[in-house]
Amino acid sequence: MERSSGLRSPPPPRSNAASPRPKFDGPLLKAYMKKLAATTLQSKTWAEIKDRERLKSLTKEIGERVKERMLEIQPRGLT
Repeated sequence: MERSSGLRSPPPPRSNAASPRPKFDGPLLKAYMKKLAATTLQSKTWAEIKDRERLKSLTKEIGERVKERMLEIQPRGLT
């Protein structure tokens, strides 16, 4: 009696055709986010960050600024 080991064949390779979705410049956004977080949080104290409402506000502000930057980097295709 032969048992199946549960192994599968690798999936077929993707075609080399160009992707319809343009490539997003992730490293550029990552550098911006790093700088934004550092400049936004550098003057904050631990007590401010522990305050739930203040932290929520900071997170929202950073998120909105990151979204704006994403649209500056690639204005189309991010919906």
